[in-house]
Amino acid sequence: MVSSLTKDTYSFLASHHFAVTSGWIGGLIVGLLLLLLVEKEVTRAVVRSLPPTTGRVFDIAAMPLLLTFAVVVIERFRALG
Repeated sequence: MVSSLTKDTYSFLASHHFAVTSGWIGGLIVGLLLLLLVEKEVTRAVVRSLPPTTGRVFDIAAMPLLLTFAVVVIERFRALG
């Protein structure tokens, strides 16, 4: 299973242009990040007595997206220079 996933990922990346792939992935990450942040704000506005742990759940979910977005941006700048 892992070998098949690795081969599929490699063939996808080899067959698509870097700019298109990273742009599409970056757009997807930004969209998911915006969705999470909007959901967090709506939840906080609707439920006034929101426990602190609920707010941290959204923060924990957003961190991998922020890190992935940072990696995509860094790779885009490396590709330019």
